[in-house]
Amino acid sequence: MDITWLGHAATRMRTRSAAVVMDPYDRTVGGTMGRPDAHIITISHQDAFRNGVSGVAPADGEPMVLVGPGEYEIKGVLIEAIRGSLHPGVTSEGSEADLRSVIWHFEAEDLRVAHLGGLGTQPTAAQLDLLSDVDVIIIPIGMADTLSPADAARAIRALEPTITIPVGYDPNGDGEALKAFVAGMAVTPEDPVSRFTVTRRGTTEERRLVLLEARA
Repeated sequence: MDITWLGHAATRMRTRSAAVVMDPYDRTVGGTMGRPDAHIITISHQDAFRNGVSGVAPADGEPMVLVGPGEYEIKGVLIEAIRGSLHPGVTSEGSEADLRSVIWHFEAEDLRVAHLGGLGTQPTAAQLDLLSDVDVIIIPIGMADTLSPADAARAIRALEPTITIPVGYDPNGDGEALKAFVAGMAVTPEDPVSRFTVTRRGTTEERRLVLLEARA
């Protein structure tokens, strides 16, 4: 399984049978994803930072676009999604809004991966239950509709995944968001890579903080 960061909260996961793009963003918000292809697109909530479906190319026919809670099985990927808690956020137009995001849980190749989308509150009991078995968590930090870096680290400590991948911060900025997240994690981050490859045999009990280079 390969995981790449496309900028903002957008992330691409490729398994042997499918490509999944999570939270693609519209080009109007800045950056470019490079038009990744996908069989599956997941959207955390309806906002230009999350629902830029037109920027994703079809991998094999039109991709399946998932926007709400439910259980799905597509091209060998098992997907479960539940509603996040209602929380205040800021839309791409700059207006404040109460957001209720979708949290995505994927299972493929004997690995479990979660994308926390616009999670803006600490995980509830139901969310902790869904995420209790994850190997890899992709968590946006430093965006207007997400937890602060310190609170994101607190959420990760509660979930205890083997591998954590932060996204959603400005890789060309002052680095303060990432520094705050790393300090809260108390785990030494690995050197950034353009693509992270993981297999079931490659997971260990040791907690890992993986940094990705943004494609945007």
